[in-house]
Amino acid sequence: MSGDTIAFVPCRYGTEVVGGAETLTRLLVEELDARGWPVEILTTCALDPYSWTNHFPEGVETIHGITVRRFPTESRKYTRKVFKTEQRILAGKRVSPAKQDFWIRNVVTSNALREYLTWHKEDYRAFVFAPYLFGTTYQGVHTVPDRAFIIPCLHEEPYAHLQVFKELMRAAKGLMFNSVPEMELARRLYGDDLPGRVVGMGFSPYVANGDRFRYKYSIEGDFVLYCGRREIAKNTPMLLRYFCNFLENTGREVSLVLTGAGRIEIPFSFRNRVIDVGFVDERDLRDAYSAATLICHPSTKESFSIMILEAWLAGLPCLIHRDCAVTRHHVEASGGGLWFYDYPTFHEAMEFMLDHPEVRREMGERGRDYVLGSYSWDEVVKNFAAVLEDPLTLGTGGVA
Repeated sequence: MSGDTIAFVPCRYGTEVVGGAETLTRLLVEELDARGWPVEILTTCALDPYSWTNHFPEGVETIHGITVRRFPTESRKYTRKVFKTEQRILAGKRVSPAKQDFWIRNVVTSNALREYLTWHKEDYRAFVFAPYLFGTTYQGVHTVPDRAFIIPCLHEEPYAHLQVFKELMRAAKGLMFNSVPEMELARRLYGDDLPGRVVGMGFSPYVANGDRFRYKYSIEGDFVLYCGRREIAKNTPMLLRYFCNFLENTGREVSLVLTGAGRIEIPFSFRNRVIDVGFVDERDLRDAYSAATLICHPSTKESFSIMILEAWLAGLPCLIHRDCAVTRHHVEASGGGLWFYDYPTFHEAMEFMLDHPEVRREMGERGRDYVLGSYSWDEVVKNFAAVLEDPLTLGTGGVA
């Protein structure tokens, strides 16, 4: 470690961690490391994004050749007062700045991590925090503001409108956005003069084997793929409900395959058509992209959407929710899929895509061209370096 080292500070880190912000951070760090950048990870011992209990051992380990320093989290003090404050925030009601500060200090914090930042600030060139919505980022940025950069992973939600996060964004030296819609949202919320630019994440072509995935998990025929966390915030219960309704209304021979983490209750009568394979490694995930008929991403709260861009590299068309500005931006810019906004439009889009394999193929090819043309690692690293060197230079960084 030296004063040139860049420390990335995600709230969780590891190859088994499921989450868009965490995956983006890990892949960016690994790419920078491969290019000779001195990088290091400062993170917590947590794995579960709900309880935030300490899972990994405290201390130093190496993951893919990168030094990872883990610090214990504090027990989550989810008291009645914290709960009531969060409910007011989610309802869009007024919450005083003092109560906002009280609330964020009870959303995954680590005093040991904050102390390390205080005592080792001069050992690092910069600290890159991700994402915005956690106490580790809030406390960390305010501890080292003159060296703090944020990958906010911002989307339209009640939390984003809080005064504490406006102050957080403006306290940092620079921001690294994942997409143009995310940057536009941040500037609408926090001011047109926010320092930073679009950095995003890079992608490279890969080789996959769809037949291997089908054989391993005993899957036959057409299937719709969903990857990622299963939770209300990602609209996975809605996807399950829409898909089961589609089967009931059409009687079509098509399955829904789910990968990722989190519980999901599959109705008994549809368990032969909804297949939950759970968490899969990178090879299986890429094989799933290659095997699927289309991918559906129903979330309306995305800042980038790694799964859509990875799926496009396999030539897989996508079906997304119209109300997500980021995924709609990707689809409009690429022509790589369709969108829905209620059950009738979901039904219509599903039937169209299942009945038109040639259109699916063309959509997938357009998506692949879009990813390779707009999200190369060379461009991402160039934009990352530009923010570090001159965060006051505003711009999209040439990213779509």
